[in-house]
Amino acid sequence: MRLLLLSSSKVHGSGYLDHCEDFIRDHFSGVDRVLFVPYAAHDRDRYADQVRSRFAALGLETDSVHEGDDPVAAVERAQAFFVGGGNTFRLLAELYNNRLLEPIRQKVATGAPYMGSSAGTNIACPTVRTTNDMPIVYPPS
Repeated sequence: MRLLLLSSSKVHGSGYLDHCEDFIRDHFSGVDRVLFVPYAAHDRDRYADQVRSRFAALGLETDSVHEGDDPVAAVERAQAFFVGGGNTFRLLAELYNNRLLEPIRQKVATGAPYMGSSAGTNIACPTVRTTNDMPIVYPPS
């Protein structure tokens, strides 16, 4: 699997994803578009705009899964994924609600690059038991 797992999207003294820009470029080499999953954040539109702007500077087009009518179809069409940070429990609950865990897992298992930051990294792990997030919602598993 092609995984880039970040503990944070920001490091003190640098801008959003600046600390790992070279890794991102390498990780998404050969990819034109990335599907962003903003479910860990409350303000998904603002978060998607931030990611879209940052990825544009890297030469990547960005779609956000929350903006379309059919999230499963968006995942099936995706070349690559970025699952952003925020609250791990909110993220996991929304992935369950939208039935996206298995489609994302299948795409990544067959070679689609996956980048996670914070909560997006947590959900790529065997469990989310090590998160330091508060359980503001309770996903089914």
